[in-house]
Amino acid sequence: MQDREKKEEQREKNIGLEGRSGLETDRQDHREESVWREAFYQELDAVKRQQILKERAEEVRGFGESADVIENNFAAEIRFMEKLWIARYGKRKPKKDAFVGSLMELKYIAEGGFVDLGRQKKKLAIEIITKLCLFDAEKKNAQEQELLLQELKNAFLKLIDVSRKGRGFTSIVFGMGQLSEESVAKKIADQISMIAFAAPHMLYMDKEFELLQKAALAAFRQEYPQREHFLKK
Repeated sequence: MQDREKKEEQREKNIGLEGRSGLETDRQDHREESVWREAFYQELDAVKRQQILKERAEEVRGFGESADVIENNFAAEIRFMEKLWIARYGKRKPKKDAFVGSLMELKYIAEGGFVDLGRQKKKLAIEIITKLCLFDAEKKNAQEQELLLQELKNAFLKLIDVSRKGRGFTSIVFGMGQLSEESVAKKIADQISMIAFAAPHMLYMDKEFELLQKAALAAFRQEYPQREHFLKK
């Protein structure tokens, strides 16, 4: 009788250890996932981002070849992220940033005012929606919507970074001389306001650009906390 009780007690201990071990493994996986995701979405250099994604893809594909592994969340995540990568930078080495380019096209639409001869602005906006992978965004699953949101946020972070340095397409906006940090924040807020809010408002396409607006807010809040009131939403 005592032997049976000891065996049962040991079995329960083993189950407990296995449960804890499994839980610890899940926590470790979650930590690793958080670390690589943060590194990928905070990185602004396209080549470095490509390397981070490539290394992660190799890790995921090295998990195994069984159907349950290939179809798991990690694999599905990588496939969609690679799809977004191609849409933004092209298939091989990163070329021009199509997402940031689309943001500037939205700025152009807003600067042109309400006049839309031949519905050219509307047509351009529809092209932009396709370029930014926003077409039927509300029909994507929660995971894909979150990944797209983060990629769009990264595009806004890149725009903010370039704008702060006052080079390239934003040099005209900043003009000559030094600006205070507060003035720079306002200039950037003006740009983002035109891109994410003014253009969609003018075209009555806020629903189509809803995810873009969320990404713009997330990026601006990250870079300029407590200054959201600069945005014209």
